[in-house]
Amino acid sequence: MMPMSAEDIDAILRAIENHTRREILRMLVEGEQYALRMAKELRTSQQAVMKHLDVLEKQKIIEKAGEKRSSKGAPRKMYRISKTFSLFVDFAPGIFDIREYDLEDVDIGDLAEEFRGMDVGEALKRIEDEIRAIELRRIKLLKLKESLIREMLQR
Repeated sequence: MMPMSAEDIDAILRAIENHTRREILRMLVEGEQYALRMAKELRTSQQAVMKHLDVLEKQKIIEKAGEKRSSKGAPRKMYRISKTFSLFVDFAPGIFDIREYDLEDVDIGDLAEEFRGMDVGEALKRIEDEIRAIELRRIKLLKLKESLIREMLQR
């Protein structure tokens, strides 16, 4: 699991810097959507949503997922998430780090064995609990790192 390049990180940050694009992504992680439906939910124009979809598509975060027939007119272009990643931004005195990890090629074989046979809801809760515990430890480690750097700089 290697961090992505600086150029890839910059492209993702540009794509998600906009609140409307982040709201579009929140909708798309729930499943395929079409522009008019997203525009209605966001209370904005379809044209504005299309511009945001274009930005996200150019960054390869989303993609067209075909067309869905509509009884109310022309077929609707469907969109879906096409890239899965995790993004960390650490910013404190003495610390500035941005890392993005592509989740596509991560081997989960041995980890998946721990959850095999478990109820899906129970497995998801356990996974979420473990992620939260890891994040809390990570935050504490970052705070310790920051205080050690401050101490070192004061010498």
